[in-house]
This record gives sequence, structure tokens and C-alpha cells, in this order.
Amino acid sequence: MKKAYWKVLPYLAGTIFVAILALSVEGLLSIKMMKTIDAALGGNRELFLDEVKYLLMITVLILPFQLLLVFSKAMYKRKAVTNLKWYYINEVFYQDISSFHSENAANHISAMTNDVNTIENNYVEGVYEVAYGVASFMVGIAVIAYVNPVILVVGAGFGVLSAVLSSLLGKPVQKHHSQRSILFGNYTVYIKEFLGAFQIIKANNLSSKVKSDFEVKSKAIQDKGYVIDKIFTFISALQNLMMTLLMFGIVGFSVYMALKGEITFGGVILVVNNMEKTMFPLSQIGEWMPKIISTKGLFEKLDQGLKREEHQEEILEVDAFRESFRFESVAFGYEEKSIFEDVDLEFKKGGKYLLVGPSGGGKSTLLRLFRKYVKPNGGRMLLDGNDIAQIKKASFYKLISNVEQQVFLFEDTLKNNIALHKECTDEALERAIHRAGLDDFVSSHPDGMSRMILDNGKNISGGERSRIAIARGLLQEAQIIFLDEAFSSLDETVAKEIELTLLSLKDITVINVSHVIFSETKKKYDQIYRVGHRKVQEVLT
Repeated sequence: MKKAYWKVLPYLAGTIFVAILALSVEGLLSIKMMKTIDAALGGNRELFLDEVKYLLMITVLILPFQLLLVFSKAMYKRKAVTNLKWYYINEVFYQDISSFHSENAANHISAMTNDVNTIENNYVEGVYEVAYGVASFMVGIAVIAYVNPVILVVGAGFGVLSAVLSSLLGKPVQKHHSQRSILFGNYTVYIKEFLGAFQIIKANNLSSKVKSDFEVKSKAIQDKGYVIDKIFTFISALQNLMMTLLMFGIVGFSVYMALKGEITFGGVILVVNNMEKTMFPLSQIGEWMPKIISTKGLFEKLDQGLKREEHQEEILEVDAFRESFRFESVAFGYEEKSIFEDVDLEFKKGGKYLLVGPSGGGKSTLLRLFRKYVKPNGGRMLLDGNDIAQIKKASFYKLISNVEQQVFLFEDTLKNNIALHKECTDEALERAIHRAGLDDFVSSHPDGMSRMILDNGKNISGGERSRIAIARGLLQEAQIIFLDEAFSSLDETVAKEIELTLLSLKDITVINVSHVIFSETKKKYDQIYRVGHRKVQEVLT
């Protein structure tokens, strides 16, 4: 993730350059003010008027430089946060499907909201504030050194001491920020899960249990935030004490030097006036350094969540499914749990196949193998004699289409939801609509293909959603259609209509994983397999 931030360092450098110019103008203003005071105390009227003239000219320059600084800082922050988010989402989509499924989607949501927000507030803002603080401190010290170099040595020495102390104080917070990030991730996962199961919770009177669990998880996050705030409060109090002691020390030292005649009275005023430009930046640096250091764990956590699994090199391109899709002695399992052992199957081009079995028997896992989401632990999966582990995913996915129980639809036109913003001829689109059984749906609305689909399809029925998903696959000329419990939430009449539509498609291989079986359609399958007990066995029809 840090490499995404490094790309905005030129923006940061430009902003700090503008800051140095603005601070230098303010420093020059302080020097001119000192000279104006000394001229007035010395009774030199002509010199006093000249200094006042320069003083007014420099004052006018402050506003444009400050406005330019505000604009530059805003650009730097916008570019930094945009780069971080773009890098993260780009890496997420660069992952293959198996790598993505190894990480809970809610963790990605938490990373792009909670973690990136923390990085923005603590790191992106912090790096700027520290850089600005260093520039302000150096300009302030340079102005004070203009009066007397001895004061420069004293101030610089304390600056180094303050930076070292801030670095040491920030390390304990790093661990707590990492722990809080993990809590936020679990919290987001939990919210996603219980909102997704809202109907089940209400139907089974589990509201009290869910609210109790929610309170525990929420309290854990707030408690960790309280610990972090306490540490930062202690650090801030210690640093403020050091700043106060230093301020009194330098003011006293300046007065002492004025009494000795080594600096003028105007010089004392200049030193006192520039104390804020040296003390406040040190205080800011001391406050921000622990926050910057504490985000190290977040960068590591985000990079860990974006890791991709190692896979066999893919070297083959395929442009069609011509003969068969075979399993040869395929075995698969998760860690210590075996799901399949020694499975042999064959699906021929244009065939229609139904896979049935108990819940948890491995039907969905078998589909993941079919779709190249995971690779077998043993044996081979062959597409027209080619090991699919060697077939490039992009070319393999062009051959297949997935119709699942939950169909995702964009808030867009019907045409764009079917074509997915890809170029296609009107003839190809009309053919896909006809074969998916969407003719009446299109003709029944005055907008036709320009009809808007709202909020993931809330303004259409479940059967229409499924038919749109089928039309997508047919339009892309998919030669294998996988159905994953596609009919389980549909009205029986609608489900039968869609299933019959699919089973009537010529030269299209249909592999249907379902626990919903209709006697009217069952006999239209070429073969039925039962999945369970680590086997896939043929069912006699």
C-alpha cells in the first residue's frame, strides 16, 4: 500500500515548497518588524518610515501565499487518498477468484473504509503536518539565528531531542491500532452477516441475541479506541510540559543577552514573537509522529489481505468447447477435511446434467472446481483433453456463464444489464432475449430495452432477474451454463419455465446444481448425479 502513497510524494514536495515560501514571507515580516521597532526606539524617523513601508508590502504578500498553500495541501490529500483507494480496489480485482474468496468480502469493506480513513487521518495528514512543522521550525530558528546564533544551537538541540522522544512514544500505539483494525474487520463482517440474515433473525426471535453480540463487539472497539486516546493524551501532556519549559528557557536566555547588550530590545521581541513558530511546530511534530508510526501495522495488514495465492502457470488459449469436460480421479479438500476422493465424470458438449445431494455434501464445492475457482488436490480436470489448470482464465471464462440464486443487477438499462456495456449487434441481443424467454418482458414496457432496472432489480420479479442472467450468458455465446440453486427462490411455475428454456438450448451444455427437482423436467436431463460422501455417483433414471 505504501507504494501507492509514494506516488504522491511530488505533490507533497510541491506543497512543502509553497509552505516554505509562505513561512519565509512571515519570517521576513518578523525581521522587518524588529527593525521597525529598533528604528522607532532609536528615534530614527526616516529609517522607521522606510521599514514601515517594507512591512506593509510584505504583509500584502502573506494572503496569496496562504491561499496557495491551502490549495496545494488540499490537492495533496485528495491525490493521496484517491491513490490509496484506487490501488486497493485495483489489487482486489487483480486477484483471481480463489484468492478473493480466501478473504471475507466484509474485510475488504472494512479495509477501504475504516483502515483507509485511519491512514488518511493519521498518516497522510500526519506526514504533511510533520513536514510543515519541520519547515516552520527551521524558518523560525533561522529568524531567531538572525538575532543571535547561540539561540539557534539551543533550539536545534531541543528539536532533535523532541523528535527522538516522539518516535519512542509512538511505538506502543502501533500495536493498539493494529488490534483495533482487526476488531473493526470482525465488526464489519458481523454486521454484514446479521443484516443479510435479517429475516431469519426476526422469524426465529433472535433479535435479543444479535443485539447482545453487537453490543459486545461495538464495546470492544470503543474500549480499544479509549486506550489509544489515553496514550495520546499522556504523550501530548508530556510534550506540552517540555514545550512550556523550553519557552521559558529561551525567553529568559534572550532577556539575559539583551541585558548584556548582545541583542537589541527589538531582537528580544522578535525571539518572543517567533517562539510560536518554533515551539508549536515541535509540539505538532511530537503529536503527529506517534500517529504516523502507529499506522505501520495497518499498511502491513492491508498488504496481507491483498496477497495472491500461488498458481500453476497458465499457457493455453481456448476458443470453443468442442467435445467433453472430464474429471479424472479428482480429489479435493480444505486443509484436513476431504470433500471429494477419486471422482470420475464426463460432461459432453450440448448435454444437460443435474447434480443433486444433501446440503453440505459438496455440490457448491464441485461447482467451484468446474468454474476454476479452486484447483483439485489430486487428479485432473480436462476440457477437450486440455488440463484446465493450464488454460488461461480469461479465455476459459468466455466459454462459461453462471446463473445463481442471487443475481446481481446494475442500476442501469435492461440492455446494459444484459450486454454488460459490451458492443453487440441488435440481432445478437434479440436472439439472446428470445432464447432466454424475455420477449414478453421487453415488449410489455414502453421503454423496451431502455427500461431502467433499479437498485439491484427491486422493480422486477425473481424470474425476470434469472432470465436476464441467462440472457447475459447467451449473448456472450457461453457454451457451458452453470446453475447454482438458481430456482430455489422462484415460484414453481416460473422456475419450470426457465428450466425448460435452458434444457431446450441446442449445443449448450447445462450443468444444474439444485435441490429443487421437478418431475416434468427431470426426465429431460441426459444424466443425473448424486453428490455426497466424498463421491459423485450416477443416478439411474
